[in-house]
Amino acid sequence: MKITIEVYADKFTYESEHDSMGMSELTEKLYGLCIAAGYHPDNVGECFYDKGQEATEHLFSGDNVDHDKDNSMIDFMKGKEDIHSGVYEPEVGESVVVKSRYGEERKFTIVAKNCVEYSFKDDGHTGCQRNDDGSLESVDPSGGPYIGVGTNLGDIGFEEGLTVTKIKADTDKVGTYYLTVK
Repeated sequence: MKITIEVYADKFTYESEHDSMGMSELTEKLYGLCIAAGYHPDNVGECFYDKGQEATEHLFSGDNVDHDKDNSMIDFMKGKEDIHSGVYEPEVGESVVVKSRYGEERKFTIVAKNCVEYSFKDDGHTGCQRNDDGSLESVDPSGGPYIGVGTNLGDIGFEEGLTVTKIKADTDKVGTYYLTVK
């Protein structure tokens, strides 16, 4: 296999004596060639990550929140009884705003006793980790805060006792996630 990147008069080539290779090895070689051609490692990694997310988002549609025709309340909360059983009873509408390490606002709003909306201005640099079954394990916008299943929201300003049990992405509102809590 031979991979070549030509940038003006310069050529950057990877050659292997094998006719093929696995996708992870191919991705590693393409990444290395991009760096050799002068692209910044962070930009290359970000582009690979973004393209991978875009190309496979259909595989993880269960993580997305569906909206009614009028874009009202999220479907996965409708008809659900509040499951919070701690000493602290969250008040619907209560919000906490925290700043990322870059000064960007991250807002957490209780939309039901067992659901917190986590929203932020999407800057295109949000990392998400998935479980083996494809469900979201965590969401980490650039500069944080990182929120994962098991995170106690007392760490960001709510009373102790709100622990994240599930995360869903909102398909209609970029930078919005719904955290099921108990």
